[in-house]
Amino acid sequence: MDQLIDIGAIDDDLMGLESKALWFEVRSSVRMTVTAASVAAFLAGRPSPRIVTLDLNLGDGTLPADNVRALIRAGHKVIIVTVVPDKKWIIETTEAGASAYLTSRAYDLAKLVGVIEALDRGERPTTPEHAFWLAQDDRPERPRLTPTESQVLRLIGDGIKQETVGRRIGIARSTVATHLTNIRDKYSESGLPYAGAADYRDWARQQELDRDRHDPTKNHGPQV
Repeated sequence: MDQLIDIGAIDDDLMGLESKALWFEVRSSVRMTVTAASVAAFLAGRPSPRIVTLDLNLGDGTLPADNVRALIRAGHKVIIVTVVPDKKWIIETTEAGASAYLTSRAYDLAKLVGVIEALDRGERPTTPEHAFWLAQDDRPERPRLTPTESQVLRLIGDGIKQETVGRRIGIARSTVATHLTNIRDKYSESGLPYAGAADYRDWARQQELDRDRHDPTKNHGPQV
């Protein structure tokens, strides 16, 4: 049997966490050993898993990029997962140092396991959906990519496998992987500013992600 990989998971969809934990236990070498509804609650328990899945759209008013930075400072590798992708927040969490990104509508749990196993081996996987959104980065201050890096990013974003990308543009698969690593480095080292909390909460409300969520900076009346 493969060696078990312990992970943590941060998501305020507790039912979803429970179902994922059960799937992992029955069908993979991954074990979800620590869960929490917020980054603060997760870190308060001094968790040991190095790899953490993080819901992009937490309802506690915290900024996604701040959440990633807090987890990295504590020594964790972060996989971002989200139901509703948004270029702005995907780019900002990449710049904050997130190790991987997956959309809930695009991935199955077996794919997530593959990303976890790659991170556990010390690799830096770039999923097609992550490449797609980075390729849409049209900010004037975006990291400057070489023509080959831009071409690799577009092709991976189109869902083409690394081996095929290499054959198409005449380079080795390992060189494709190196280009992807260089792209990620340029984003994580960019040091670009990120948006204020109000922008994120406005976006969350527009996407109907707030549900019963509230803005913690506002007074919602007397507490019972």
